[in-house]
Amino acid sequence: MRSSTVLTRLCGGAALVAVAVAIGLALVRQDAPTPRWDIIEALGVAALAVCGWVLACRAAPAVRVESPVPAQPSIPRSLRKPPHDWGLAAGAVLTIVAPLTVLRFGFDLYEGVLTGLVGIAGTGLGFWLLVYVATDLLGHRLGPSQRVLFADAAAGQVHAVRVRIGAPVWKRYEKRGDKPGTTKAEHTHWLEVSPVEGGPPLRVHPMYPAGGGTGLTRATTDLLQAGLQLTGHQAWLCLPTRWKLIEKGLPAALVTDTGHVVWGELSRDAARQYLADPVNGASVNVHATSPDRPSVALPDRAKFRQDLHGPQLLWLLGAFALAAPALLGAVEGFPGSLLCLGSAVTVATSGLGVTRRARELPGTIGWTVREGRDPAIQ
Repeated sequence: MRSSTVLTRLCGGAALVAVAVAIGLALVRQDAPTPRWDIIEALGVAALAVCGWVLACRAAPAVRVESPVPAQPSIPRSLRKPPHDWGLAAGAVLTIVAPLTVLRFGFDLYEGVLTGLVGIAGTGLGFWLLVYVATDLLGHRLGPSQRVLFADAAAGQVHAVRVRIGAPVWKRYEKRGDKPGTTKAEHTHWLEVSPVEGGPPLRVHPMYPAGGGTGLTRATTDLLQAGLQLTGHQAWLCLPTRWKLIEKGLPAALVTDTGHVVWGELSRDAARQYLADPVNGASVNVHATSPDRPSVALPDRAKFRQDLHGPQLLWLLGAFALAAPALLGAVEGFPGSLLCLGSAVTVATSGLGVTRRARELPGTIGWTVREGRDPAIQ
């Protein structure tokens, strides 16, 4: 994992803007004659910016462990929310809008019944995906249960226990598949933290504000970054005072002595011993929050990953190769419309592939990978 720099943000932003310009030209200048050099030039600029982004990300400094700081006795009253990931959101939106634009361009080449049906179906699906992405990436920065913890801290009290930050863990668990004779893998990830006063390690799982998450959300990579940047540091593990009013997993916020806040979720069974006395049920580990102590979110990081974005860039190159004859005017009518359909499907496949690989591939740096297997199939 590497830190974000001015150059990574400039190149990444330039690529997104150039793609948006190409999409805008295709939608606004629908009646322009081919060859469409304006669209091709905008996509060329986008390709150069992407190359710069890849090189800048690979040259960016790696995330390093911060030096320990003195223990902080107080907990911030205002727990910093994770920021919106605007670059990820813009990339996801463009990946959805681009196939719809290509379908529209193909529809203009051949206004047949088939292309019309494909265009209507694609537009409906694309609108649904846009709503999903907006809720998942641009909606609430905290889930409903995390907002309870945020409000409890703002009100002046939380349950809290001192822990030491350990390794980020990615576990692949193989079990019986949905079809006879097959297996499937279940992927889970968490950040291990150990209570300073002793006890078994706790697993802080990622929280997903929209419920399911795309697999690309900041929540998972925040745990990875915390394990890389703050391993060995002590922190307050904060839990809500209104925990009895929350079902299933409990919201958790790690507040390090450096002031960084990492949001996650803790299982109810693991958290119970730090919330109530096992004998009489009285509240334990209740701490007041301080309005004088600031909190900060983890710094941004460079997003390029060879195993995720390398295949996607190849798919996008293939999508351009399919659409190029129609953009140049070399192929028109129904054949050109079919090429545009193939290009739209290729772009959509590239985006879906990134989401799938993000769920299944831990990457080469950072995660402690563990393997497990259902005893029933051994």
